[in-house]
Amino acid sequence: MDRPENDCVTLLKHPSGSQVYIIGTAHVSRKAAEDVAALISRVSPVIVVLELDEQRQQKLIEQAQEGDKYGLNRLRKKSTWEIVRMGLSGEGLQYFMSAMYTVTGAVVGTMPGGEFLAALEAAQGVGAQVVLGDRDQNATLKRLSYYTRYLTRQDSRSQADMRRLRNMMDSSRKEDGGSGPRIDSPTSMDVGRQPDFMQREPPPTRKEMEVEEEVRQSRGSEDPWGVGPGEDTEVGMRRRLLEMMKQGGCPQPNKVLEAAQRIFRDGMDPSGSIKPTDILTVRECGNSIVDTFRLRAIKGDSTWMQRLEQEQVAGAKGAAGMELSNTAMRKVLVDERDLILARRLWEAGLEAGSQPVVGVVGAGHLKGIEHYWPEAGADATEATVQQYMQAPREDKGSPWLTGAVGAAVLGTIGYRRPKAAAMFAGAVAFATAPYFGFMIVTVNRFSKFASKLVNTVEMMDAGGEGSAGGFAEDTGMSWAAEGNGSTSGTDSEWK
Repeated sequence: MDRPENDCVTLLKHPSGSQVYIIGTAHVSRKAAEDVAALISRVSPVIVVLELDEQRQQKLIEQAQEGDKYGLNRLRKKSTWEIVRMGLSGEGLQYFMSAMYTVTGAVVGTMPGGEFLAALEAAQGVGAQVVLGDRDQNATLKRLSYYTRYLTRQDSRSQADMRRLRNMMDSSRKEDGGSGPRIDSPTSMDVGRQPDFMQREPPPTRKEMEVEEEVRQSRGSEDPWGVGPGEDTEVGMRRRLLEMMKQGGCPQPNKVLEAAQRIFRDGMDPSGSIKPTDILTVRECGNSIVDTFRLRAIKGDSTWMQRLEQEQVAGAKGAAGMELSNTAMRKVLVDERDLILARRLWEAGLEAGSQPVVGVVGAGHLKGIEHYWPEAGADATEATVQQYMQAPREDKGSPWLTGAVGAAVLGTIGYRRPKAAAMFAGAVAFATAPYFGFMIVTVNRFSKFASKLVNTVEMMDAGGEGSAGGFAEDTGMSWAAEGNGSTSGTDSEWK
């Protein structure tokens, strides 16, 4: 591996004689888009490999054609049925990932995925073939869900559902005038706590052992971010974000956190308005973090860039009510795609012969691609890549077994609580699809928040955020995208 005169580029040499230039990008970096266009114009490659799949490329092109800079249109106007369908099809995470990039792009003032659009335009300008080198995003999300399920022994969502059911049934007991034992009493059918024999740690299943062995043999199977017990709390989140801002060169991280909190609070409040000064405060820090971590990754230290991306995925999964597994995210989102991209770049180099190739990938993948490059051309690598390209095969009947158990428990509750029997049909639906109500509320609220934020940013863009007498100097100027209202004062408490 060589480092050309441009520090943003890694040069890999192919046995065919082709020089494979790989530029590491950040998906919300204006500088990265400029660097990509400049590299392609300078090198004039015959092939440009993009870290995209067909669906994401089409969405980016449509977004650009519609003038939808931040990708807001795909978040708007979701009917209840569309949200339910997202829950049934597993597209909830995909939606919230798009929402995260929309919000991040608006805050930092950059079109998400702009570097890929710049690459497409530059490739057309030099007559280069464009190769989409990433895995289909639906396969990626299915693999992530699969490994998360088998790597997470306790289903936190099911536990939360059981707590909700216990509270609901106890409320029903109060309506009965206090008759009958409490749901959580030792003499009752205790749905809030498993029987003693079920509380003991069960031995791992064959599938769990297979998954654990597969992960153990993969590169970097350890927790790469060090997010241990307690780190998913608000205190842990604050600690991680402060450290990330410090590493990213933000001079006043506490001030940035307060501004970010006000943006979220005011954006979620239907009568609130987002202050442009808060956006500018977060934007300065956000751009510093993205550019700093990108350069570190290009120089060989991808830890912080991957941590930044992990926080985005974790946020999207949390918004979708999904479980988290750092090991699953590392394996599916990083390691597997490192190998896939390395293989696609190697194939492009073979096809190019002695002519150059340019690869445009997230900076967090550079180190992994370099690691896999010596074996990228092997037959065994191709076999592994083909395995990674597919959604994993599920065990037959396992989802239905969980639903049947839940329905049986609820049936017992309905029988023991006569006044609760009227709610039984709805409760069965709640057990088989416990996240739909949550998702409907969350999707609608988050889309309104994103709309308000983007509208504020677009007004800032139209007015010129750095002009004299502009937003940076006028701390009282703000807009509400929906309804009128005043903003609240500064609140430094992290909520």
